[in-house]
Amino acid sequence: MKTIKGPGIFLAQFIGAQAPFNTLEGLAQWAAGLGYQALQIPCNHPAIFDVERAAASQTYCDEVSGILAEQGLAIGELST
Repeated sequence: MKTIKGPGIFLAQFIGAQAPFNTLEGLAQWAAGLGYQALQIPCNHPAIFDVERAAASQTYCDEVSGILAEQGLAIGELST
C-alpha cells in the first residue's frame, strides 16, 4: 500500500433502523458530510455489506466501491 486513506470511521457503531444509518448509501453520504475519506466496512451486517457476496462477485465489489466513490469515499478496511 502506497498511501493510507483517511480520516476513516468505524461504521458498525452507527448502523441503525432509521435513515441514514440503515443503508450503505445513507451511511456513506452521512460520513462524507462529516469530512471522512474512508470507511471501515463491517462484515457482520449483510444488509450494509455482504462479505459472502463480495467473495463471490467482483460486480458486487465494484458496486460497493462505486457507491462510496460517489461520495468521495474509499474502503479503508473490512472490520467486525
